[in-house]
Amino acid sequence: MGFPIIAHELGSSFDEVLWIIQGFLLGSTIIQLIVGDLADLFGRARLFNIGLLIFVLGGLASGLALNPYMLITSRIIQGMGSAFLITISVTIITDNLPRNILGTWLGVNQIAWRIGALLGLTLSGIIIDVFGWRWIYLFYVPIGFAALLWSLKTLREVYEPPQETCPDIPGFLLFTLFLFFMAIDLTLMLNAVKWINEILLLIILASLFFTLFIIHEIRSRCRALDLSIFRNFQFTGGIIAQFLYAMGFGASIILLVVFFEILENYSASLTGLLITPFELSFLVFGILGGRISDKKGFEMPIIMGLSVAATALFMLSRISTSTSPTYMVTAIILLGVGAGLFVAPNTSSIMTSVPPDKRGVASAMRTLSFNIGFLLSLNIAVLSLVQVVPYEVASRLIIVEASLDSGAAIPASSLATAISRAFQMQAITMLAAIPFSLLRIKLDNKS
Repeated sequence: MGFPIIAHELGSSFDEVLWIIQGFLLGSTIIQLIVGDLADLFGRARLFNIGLLIFVLGGLASGLALNPYMLITSRIIQGMGSAFLITISVTIITDNLPRNILGTWLGVNQIAWRIGALLGLTLSGIIIDVFGWRWIYLFYVPIGFAALLWSLKTLREVYEPPQETCPDIPGFLLFTLFLFFMAIDLTLMLNAVKWINEILLLIILASLFFTLFIIHEIRSRCRALDLSIFRNFQFTGGIIAQFLYAMGFGASIILLVVFFEILENYSASLTGLLITPFELSFLVFGILGGRISDKKGFEMPIIMGLSVAATALFMLSRISTSTSPTYMVTAIILLGVGAGLFVAPNTSSIMTSVPPDKRGVASAMRTLSFNIGFLLSLNIAVLSLVQVVPYEVASRLIIVEASLDSGAAIPASSLATAISRAFQMQAITMLAAIPFSLLRIKLDNKS
């Protein structure tokens, strides 16, 4: 929220708005493997504090930005800081807690992030109206510095890094270049009509660097990514399930915003209120899913979560201009239930499937799979809308969440059909994650 205001005050073009929004995800994505590997080589606590400092300084720079390019750069920096926080926080929790309570506390960790999203959803409009858009970023700076001081005082290293370290600098470079070109490519696909030539070039470059990375990792003594961990299907299945879940979930909230604000002509505040039940149900079932996985194993809550989330998405795929708010809120609540049940148990299954000296990389791959799936989800939503509206209008609706009044001339029934198709594709993708979880049960029972 607030991006049209930011665009107006900074004189941003549509493409610059795209990069302001996607810059955070780009920064978070490209350095994931570096962060995870450094955490395994040198320890977690110090890197976590460095990441927190980068995140806070990136937020400060965002709030003080004088033009779109400064804001894009600072958002990328802030995203890099978030890569440290997301990846290493999960690793630290796994290091410090026994398996029988790990899922519960991973659920609590996920809830902390969702509370931030909930506050952003409910407070961002108020902050913009009262203080201006810059305080969307500046508001968290004193909170971040307070968290950094607390972390420096209380966070202690329990993981013992290996005595002999062997950083794989060429591997880091090749994989980071692969992620860099791929993430930019997926972002440009949101406006593919304009950037088609660049997209094709970036696909070639990303494929080239990924191939070079695999060849290097096979031959190298020092490895940024030990490919042998993918032989463990509890790990690989969890990563695939995470990826498909992100593809199914990623664009859902944005599609709901488009539905409420464009089709129903609701205000931003009312739209936020109607989406809040997702966050609340996620908060409750996020802990419950972790608790169930601690007591009964990760399989049941993962499959239940994916099934409930897919059911909710199928419900949303049946929406029309006459759909009642009660029906919508019921589906939104179920989506939160499914997401809450899935996330912590799947995270726990991934993190406990590898030895301690691979947990940083495992957490990085988990986050990376989510980020890439999220970007693909946005592209799927755009492609669905393109069936009934021009590509530029579809990309504007998805990227800025209906806030640029792009849908004024769109026939309501056509837009409702496009949104329902997008939800249907997301539901199918969510269901596709279930077989990988079932196969993990089968393989686990054999072992």
